[in-house]
Amino acid sequence: MNLNNSLRKTPVAVIGMSALFADAKNVEEFWNNIIQGKDSITDVPSSRWSIDDYYDPDMRAPDKTYCKRGGFLPDIDFNPMEFGLPPNILEVTDVSQLLSLVAARDAFEDAGYGKGSAKFTKELKEKTGVVLGVGGGQKLITPLVSRLQYPIWKKALRASGIAEADIPPIIEKMSKAYIGWNENSFPGMLGNV
Repeated sequence: MNLNNSLRKTPVAVIGMSALFADAKNVEEFWNNIIQGKDSITDVPSSRWSIDDYYDPDMRAPDKTYCKRGGFLPDIDFNPMEFGLPPNILEVTDVSQLLSLVAARDAFEDAGYGKGSAKFTKELKEKTGVVLGVGGGQKLITPLVSRLQYPIWKKALRASGIAEADIPPIIEKMSKAYIGWNENSFPGMLGNV
């Protein structure tokens, strides 16, 4: 069977849209920003990352950025129970997955198939797909991988002259600064889940 021929015979209709952009929680806000000529590039919000920790005007400064402006998504309300998720897995679920759920829900609502819609029948559910574009770095990978760096921390502490007996409690304190690995960690950080 030729896949191209099969796809040509399968009708597809885009009936609902949703998007999240810098300074826009939905498609309407995005287009309004464009029409109004709004500049949605802002200083880094303090809720995203600390300028004092990561900014340096010297573009060659190691492990720093010489930029302190960008396009940032607005805060998005997320109720895990609405999506059948237990709240205790949120800590190990990447925010891109949670935002994808919000975007998919909003696309269904835009199409007229929102919560409680009688139009969303079992037959329609079986013929419906949602296409998500997931991009960018995932926020969860850094703390999870950082937590696994304890062998390097150990060597650095030893090389700094820290007493061997003091190293395990220091490592434990450093580890507690990061979220822990559990059975939900891998599915929580994969963009295709």
